[in-house]
Amino acid sequence: MRKSIERGRAAVKTALLTAGFVYCAADTETVSAAVYSGIQRCINVVVPSLFAMIMVSSILVRSGAGVFAPKLTGRFGRLLFGMDAWELRIFALGMFAGYPAGTKMLCDEYAMGRISKRRAELLAGICFGAGPAFIFGCISRQVFADKRAGQLILVSTVAANVLVALIMSFFLRKTAAPRMKAQKSPGVSADMLTECVMRSGRTMADICIMIIGFSVLTAFLVRTGAMWAAGELLGLLPGLDSVSGEALAASLIDITAVAGASRSGLQLPYVSAAVSFGGVCVFFQLSSIASGKLSIKPLIVMRTAAALMSYWICRILLPLFMGNEAAAAAAVAAGGYSSGTAVPSIMLIIMVVLLMREYGDMRGKGSAYST
Repeated sequence: MRKSIERGRAAVKTALLTAGFVYCAADTETVSAAVYSGIQRCINVVVPSLFAMIMVSSILVRSGAGVFAPKLTGRFGRLLFGMDAWELRIFALGMFAGYPAGTKMLCDEYAMGRISKRRAELLAGICFGAGPAFIFGCISRQVFADKRAGQLILVSTVAANVLVALIMSFFLRKTAAPRMKAQKSPGVSADMLTECVMRSGRTMADICIMIIGFSVLTAFLVRTGAMWAAGELLGLLPGLDSVSGEALAASLIDITAVAGASRSGLQLPYVSAAVSFGGVCVFFQLSSIASGKLSIKPLIVMRTAAALMSYWICRILLPLFMGNEAAAAAAVAAGGYSSGTAVPSIMLIIMVVLLMREYGDMRGKGSAYST
C-alpha cells in the first residue's frame, strides 16, 4: 500500500514537471512576460521592503542583542503570551519586519540551541507579518492610493496575530522555553556585519527566485483555466465576483500579486485576509529558510485562522477608518506597482553580490595562508 502511494506521488510529480516543461517550451512569450513581471515585483516591492529588516534581524540574533530585554517585558510576555522577553521581541519583530524575518530569527535561535524545535515551530506561526513597509509601500500607496487603507490592513493583521498568539499561549506554556545558554554581552564586529549582509543577500535571492517561479506558475494556471475556475469558486463568497475571485486566488498563491491588481473589485477585507495568510509562495520561502529543520505545517494552520480573523476585524473596522468613503474605498481602484525608479534596488543587489564575491575571495586566501 505504501509503495503504491509513493509510486502515485512520483507519477504525479513527473506529470507536473513534464507539463511545466512543455508549457515553458511552447508558450515562451507568456513565460517571458511572467518572469519580467516577477522581476519587477522583486525590484520595486520586495527588495526595498524586506532587505533592511532581514539584515537588522540577522544582526540582532548574531550579536545576541535579542536575548537581552527588561525584566518587566519578560513578565508581561509570560503573563499574556507565555513567552520569555527575548521571544516577545522576536514576536514583535516578526510582525513588523516582513514575512521571512520571524522564521529566520527562530531558525537561527534553534541552530544555536537557544530554543527547542517544537517551540520554534509554534512561535513561527505567530512571529509572522507583512510589515508596514510592504503594506504601505505596495498595497496602500500603489493599489488603494490611500494610506488609511494601509492603516486598516496593518491594524487588522496585527490584531488577528495577537488573537492567535493569545490562543497559542496555552500551548506555549506547556512547552516552556529551556534555560538560555550563558551569553556574552552584545558585540558587533566588522566581520559579523559583513556576514549578516551576505546572509541577508542570500535570503533575498532565495525569496526573489521563489517569487519569479510562482509568477510563472500563476501564468501557467491562467493559461490552463485553473485560475478561472478558482475565480468562479471564490466568486461565490460575499462581495466577490469571478474577476475579484480570480484576483484573490492569485494573491493567495503569491501575495505580491496584490500589487498588480487592477480594477478587480477585490474588497479591502479580503486583501487584509490575504496579507495575514501570506500565501503559498511565502510558505515555500519559509520552508526554504527552515531547510527542513522546522516544520511549517503548524504555521499554515495558524495563518489560516489568522486570515479569517483578519477578514472580520477589517470588515468591522472599515467604516471607522474610511468613514463615508468606505464603500468606494473597499475595492481596488488603482493598478500598477512600479515605483519611481528601480536604480536603488539594482545598485543594492550589485553591491551585495560584489561584497559576497570579495568576502569569499578574502576568506579563501585566508584559509590558504593558514595552511
